[in-house]
Amino acid sequence: MTPLQPWAAALYKERQAGKGQGNPSDRCLPRGIPGVMLARDRPWKLIQTPGMIVMLFDELLHYRQIFTDGRGFPADFTPTWFGYSVGKRDGDALVVETIGLNEETWLDNTGHPHSEALRVTERFRRMNAATLYIDITIDDPKAYTKPWTATVRFERVSESDFGEHVCAVKSVS
Repeated sequence: MTPLQPWAAALYKERQAGKGQGNPSDRCLPRGIPGVMLARDRPWKLIQTPGMIVMLFDELLHYRQIFTDGRGFPADFTPTWFGYSVGKRDGDALVVETIGLNEETWLDNTGHPHSEALRVTERFRRMNAATLYIDITIDDPKAYTKPWTATVRFERVSESDFGEHVCAVKSVS
């Protein structure tokens, strides 16, 4: 069980009662980090270049930049859907820290909330050519009573091109 602060527990309970209705992706908005990576029906790709890793997401063709050129976080920036990510190697792992996620994102499809104080730390570890583990640590003292970590296993899908996706919000009449 995640260690939620009272306001976050109430919001999570509300989202659970609504069976996930109201997720930003229902309104054609990005899922945020780590939610976009956890959407099992949508693959993503990593593209490594000198100084940067780019993650391409099949869902609405969103992308995420992870700077690996040694820079730190900027002193001032506007929160965004995917935040600001910096990464570095630690042995056989890639460690990525992300801050600056806007409060509209959910951590997952079940509705775990967060505040603007959120810091996500991901530890990417390739086990073999087809298996990737990511330890995801959520550190948000405004929404959780202590940091918590989940480990997610990803399996490589066959090489294929992403398709074009059009998101249309259903109107209520």
